[in-house]
Amino acid sequence: MAVVATALADDGEAAVTLLAPLEARDVCRVAVRLAAMAADTLLAVAEAEGGGRAEALARWQACILAHEAQRAAREAGPGPDGC
Repeated sequence: MAVVATALADDGEAAVTLLAPLEARDVCRVAVRLAAMAADTLLAVAEAEGGGRAEALARWQACILAHEAQRAAREAGPGPDGC
C-alpha cells in the first residue's frame, strides 16, 4: 500500500526506495498486480458509467500518455525563453 501511496503522490523516488530491497522478480510481481488492480478498477468504472471495455482502455491510454507528457515537461524544465 505504501508503494501505491507514494505513486499517487507522484513520488517515484520514494516508491523506488520501498521496492529497492526486493528481488527483481518480486518487483515485477508487484508491478503486474498493481496494473491488474488499476485495470479492474478502470473497467468497473467504465461499466458503471455505461461505457465499454474499448472505451475504458482508450481513456486509460490517454491518461497514461498525458501523465508521461507532464512528467517529461517537468523534467525538461524551462525552455530557452524561460517557459
